[in-house]
Amino acid sequence: MIPITLSWFVFVYLAVFLAAIFILWIGYEIIRHRRSNAIARNRVFCRICGSRYTDISPAELLHCPSCGSLNERSLREGI
Repeated sequence: MIPITLSWFVFVYLAVFLAAIFILWIGYEIIRHRRSNAIARNRVFCRICGSRYTDISPAELLHCPSCGSLNERSLREGI
């Protein structure tokens, strides 16, 4: 058996617990970031009429439902 004091045990227990919470937090942030990028990719801003719409097709050039002009998909909306 390994001799360990109570204070050392509490320190190790808290360090492991906080490390686990930190790892879960980082994993959640990575998943949230990927999901927000996927949602942002489906949003399109028409440069002619200024309307915003969502299109889930894989095409890079999309027709605006309001004015019919071609718009290219970009991650930066409205620029």
